[in-house]
Amino acid sequence: MGHTGRRHSRRPETLGSPSEECGDWGMWDRSSKRQLHCSACHPSGLDLAASENGYVTEGRTSTRGTCHADPWETSTSTSAPGASASTSTSTPGVKERVLKMASLVDQTDESELLPPTPHQVDSWLQAYINIMGAPPQEEEEPTGAQLAALNKKLEAGLSPYVDFSVWTPFERRTSRAQKFRVYQPLGDGSYLLRELPGPANLQQWLLCWRVFKAAALMLGAVSLAALQSYEKTVEKLTTQWSSCWGLIARAEDTGRAERLERIRRSLLVDAANGKTMPMDWDVNRPWTACFNILAQDEKFWTEQVRNPAMAWMAAGSRGIPLAPAEAIARAHFPGAQQGGDPFEVPEEPKDGKEKKRQINRDRRAAKKARAAREREELAKFRSGAGGHRDSAGQGGGKSKGKGKSKDQTGEELCYSWAFGKGTCANVAPGGACLAKTKRTHKCQYCLSPGHKNADCPA
Repeated sequence: MGHTGRRHSRRPETLGSPSEECGDWGMWDRSSKRQLHCSACHPSGLDLAASENGYVTEGRTSTRGTCHADPWETSTSTSAPGASASTSTSTPGVKERVLKMASLVDQTDESELLPPTPHQVDSWLQAYINIMGAPPQEEEEPTGAQLAALNKKLEAGLSPYVDFSVWTPFERRTSRAQKFRVYQPLGDGSYLLRELPGPANLQQWLLCWRVFKAAALMLGAVSLAALQSYEKTVEKLTTQWSSCWGLIARAEDTGRAERLERIRRSLLVDAANGKTMPMDWDVNRPWTACFNILAQDEKFWTEQVRNPAMAWMAAGSRGIPLAPAEAIARAHFPGAQQGGDPFEVPEEPKDGKEKKRQINRDRRAAKKARAAREREELAKFRSGAGGHRDSAGQGGGKSKGKGKSKDQTGEELCYSWAFGKGTCANVAPGGACLAKTKRTHKCQYCLSPGHKNADCPA
């Protein structure tokens, strides 16, 4: 049906249902559309069919919910009730902050955990104060992230091992440097991740160890006596084998990472068999007894430290001292010698070594060239003096033979002065030598400083 440019002012009652006059929908004024929308939403309104309600929905908005707002009003602040509720509570696509175990306790652990709450950190700190009587010092206090990571391992029943390459004092400051790890090609298309270096000496190890000791006391994992006993063992080994710190650090790391768990399993088996258990054994807190046993395990420390250190020193201290397991790993696993050992002392770059070799080669070449020039100079003077003596001998005189090259004190003689040729030919007897290499002015035959070879009466 035809329409004019004028909008309809009729109400929905006069137009009928939208399905009957869908062609008039675009010509309805705003108030008519709103009245029809309210009638469809309100229980006392018009009785529209489901298809007609859907038709209204096709207009601009849904027929569910309240109809106080104008559904045809263009506004970005108005949305469906369900959408507004979800938007106000959380923002989709936002990732919660998580901590990575690889950057806190163990470089090989790729799991994640949530940060601890302030209440948890306060309770852990209070446990330390109850034992020690005062809070830990700033350089020995573990961060909340370190405590949460170690607590996660303890709750999972794992060994309280921490990697001192990443477990360091002031964790928040040092975590930035852990972003820069190096992937080194192995030649077969694969790459090796170079781990962060471990403590380079006992002093650095003690800094990391004291942070771990404070964390272990806060979490109630190990007793203070067991921690101190283990610390004394490492200090004693360092005093005995001061030149083998890399070997001690590897053995200490292996002990906490592997040996502690083996000791715990062995104690559980002994307890199940009814054997006599250590006095400090507690099935709920097994790590105190494990640390005490590890500190006194002479077989382990002898195998990992003392025997390799003695063999290395007997071989002239060449190369790097390695425990048997480390030597096997380096020999059989590709890339093990390209920096997989975090306790290995870095070698001098090849460029620096090559530079030193070249300097030594240049020095040897210069020395040979100087000796060759001296021999050439001597041969030249001898050839001139020999011809003079031969001519004198042909006249009936007797040749004086070969002259000396050094005097009675072992000083070299000046050939130029003795033969009367060259730099010192015109120097008077007793004068100083004018050559670059200073020699003594004496006769080669009688070693007299008063005359030259030609004037020798001998």
